Amino acid sequence: MAWQVWINIGKVLSPLVTARVVGRVREKTDLYIDRKRNEFVSHTRTEAEQFMTEQMLLIESKVDAKIDEIERRFDALIEKEIRTKLRILILTLSAVVVMSLVSLGYLYLKRRMGL
Repeated sequence: MAWQVWINIGKVLSPLVTARVVGRVREKTDLYIDRKRNEFVSHTRTEAEQFMTEQMLLIESKVDAKIDEIERRFDALIEKEIRTKLRILILTLSAVVVMSLVSLGYLYLKRRMGL
């Protein structure tokens, strides 16, 4: 009979104890999950920031290399343009000097001939 009393008490108390234990387990589980989620989010943010920093450095180095290449090409084109213009100036100056010599020669011959 004592056993039946204890069994009946166990049947009455077990749902209450079980509910309380389940509540505690649920609270601890929720806290653990929240802590792990926060750790994961923090770690993920750190990794994402590091990845973005590496990618930005990579992009910057590629952009710098392209800018250097474009500057070299522009420098080569400008140098070529300047050389061409200097050649044209030299040819023009030579033509003017030749024409002035021809003109002086003509004037000299004209005076020698008495015209």
